[in-house]
Amino acid sequence: MQLTKFNALLDLELRAADPLCVIAAAYLACFVRFDTFSMSSVYAVALIILLLMTLAASIVFKVYEQPLGERPVSQFLCIAASWTSAFAGMIALGYLLKVGELYSRGWVSLTFMLGLVLMASVRLVAVLSLRYLHRRGIGMKRCLLIGATEAGIHMVRQVEDNHGLGMKITAYVKTSHDHGVPPGVPLAGSLLHLDEILDRGEWDQVLVALPVSANRAISYVLDRMDERVLTVKFVPDLLGRQLINHRMEDCAGVPLVTLRESPLHGHAWILKAIEDRIIAGAILLMISPLMLFLAIGVKLSSPGPVLYRQVRVGLDGKEFEMLKFRSMPVDMEKNKSVQWGGAQSKTTTRFGRFIRQTSLDELPQFINVLRGDMSIVGPRPERPMFVEKFKGEIAGYMHKHLVKAGITGWAQINGWRGDTDLVKRIEYDLYYINHWSLAFDLRIIFLTIFKGFIHSEANASAPLPAGPSMPAATASAASEETG
Repeated sequence: MQLTKFNALLDLELRAADPLCVIAAAYLACFVRFDTFSMSSVYAVALIILLLMTLAASIVFKVYEQPLGERPVSQFLCIAASWTSAFAGMIALGYLLKVGELYSRGWVSLTFMLGLVLMASVRLVAVLSLRYLHRRGIGMKRCLLIGATEAGIHMVRQVEDNHGLGMKITAYVKTSHDHGVPPGVPLAGSLLHLDEILDRGEWDQVLVALPVSANRAISYVLDRMDERVLTVKFVPDLLGRQLINHRMEDCAGVPLVTLRESPLHGHAWILKAIEDRIIAGAILLMISPLMLFLAIGVKLSSPGPVLYRQVRVGLDGKEFEMLKFRSMPVDMEKNKSVQWGGAQSKTTTRFGRFIRQTSLDELPQFINVLRGDMSIVGPRPERPMFVEKFKGEIAGYMHKHLVKAGITGWAQINGWRGDTDLVKRIEYDLYYINHWSLAFDLRIIFLTIFKGFIHSEANASAPLPAGPSMPAATASAASEETG
């Protein structure tokens, strides 16, 4: 109970601190801009609207749902995305109501910057304080591990490496299903003596790490728990399985464990669609002169159409036509077998080589985004023959189709594109799907500006070998480059 109160108090403090940061930012901006803390009614109304927008954005971005100690950088980015969205909503409302001229641009800019700094500072102080308390054993959940399966041993390592989880496994119970001994965890006894072990009252929660097939052992443990007031969590032995957006849910009173599902359902799908259309529309509007220049360059470089249309596999494994600026002479693939690898051996026009090295040939894919075929951020799509080839060779390959294919992605900004390891690329794609959020999308889009355009392997002197015998672990551009 004390631990529950501790976590509830921390959550309440953060929920109270953010509105105070907004208010403080607005008044500090007022003082810096107007040399007074006195705020007129016009600015007070804007502040109230901003507070409401901040509340709505925090719900959409799930700001308070993730444990504070886990992935602090991601949480800072989440706060930044939430605050930026709230501020953009307030500015958009002011534009629609035609009251923008009533407000000082200096005050608006200062409020935004100060609010972001204050909320990030609160998070930083909270994270550092929480880690300090955890090191002193305050707010830590004392856990008893039942079973040393692979999942149980992996859980021990993760808890030891991530103090932000607020957990400490202080003992384990030996069972007949164990695969080893958890490192650094003392033995409390065997499963047959579970009653005596639990009667010690040394633990806040119990982690049951038993195989799903161990029905009798699991039932025995749960029966023992019925007589005690303890939090019980099940650690299924599913290591090696690709779990996508897994969670527990209730279906008409029947517990269901979702092992694999797209993260984009319900309001998340709507938010992603809005994000894609707004950003793609804005980018196309801004780059239209560049698109015209590139179209002229393609047309002058060689006869044939400006755009290259290639069938790729996207959401739910369905095919679509992906658009690119043509970088190769017409009919280069005619009477030739399509194969992986050898991106640099492909015959391109001089202008085509330039736009491929700089990824400018991919700009028409923003049209695919407006059509709904693709997303701004997501796994790069592949051609149908390669999907058929690799789905049986690479674990989890087909899971990338749980979301729309993207122009850029987590794999691409981390260097896994072109003639690189396809297995690693899939790992990064699945990480993106498992951790999807609007904040994560915005982070990838931002990093793409600095990391996502130039092919690091574009000038490689020794391209990877191509052909049907090529290992599945390596991949590159096929024909017009796979991304």
